Amino acid sequence: MKRFVIAAFLALAIGAGSLFAEHPGGWGIGLQGGWSGGGGGGLTIKAPKLPIYWTVNAGGGWLGLSGDYYFIDKSLVSGAAGTLGWYLGAGGFVNFVYNTGYYHYYGNDHFRFGFGAELPIGLSWLPLKFLELYIQAVPFVGLGIYDGGVNIWPGIGGSLGVRFWF
Repeated sequence: MKRFVIAAFLALAIGAGSLFAEHPGGWGIGLQGGWSGGGGGGLTIKAPKLPIYWTVNAGGGWLGLSGDYYFIDKSLVSGAAGTLGWYLGAGGFVNFVYNTGYYHYYGNDHFRFGFGAELPIGLSWLPLKFLELYIQAVPFVGLGIYDGGVNIWPGIGGSLGVRFWF
């Protein structure tokens, strides 16, 4: 029984190592553009030794911050053209709407605050060790608070980005 427990532990440790270590380990800084109910762009930052991918987003009348943890980050193909991988994570977001016409379909709201949970899933290509190109879909559910009341909104956002690693 002791050997079985040790063998199971080693198998889990080896498997977990290949499951979690696909993105480079240094600083990652980049730009992304996308759609989450409104078009916009963002700055992405990944600090070394901190497992959260942060994004500051802005678009026609809103400003947001999100943080995601990738619990699956695995290579699909690796070769002369670089490494293609995929990831699945979980995270949260907070946003502020400051443009009165942006969420016109919620009524005459002059200010809106929202927060929620998201589940990013994407493809990541590293053609060079320091360059990452990615595309992701981000299903989310949020709670919005605005002048006219409160609403719950589910949706799917998405983005396309580039990140430099150093």
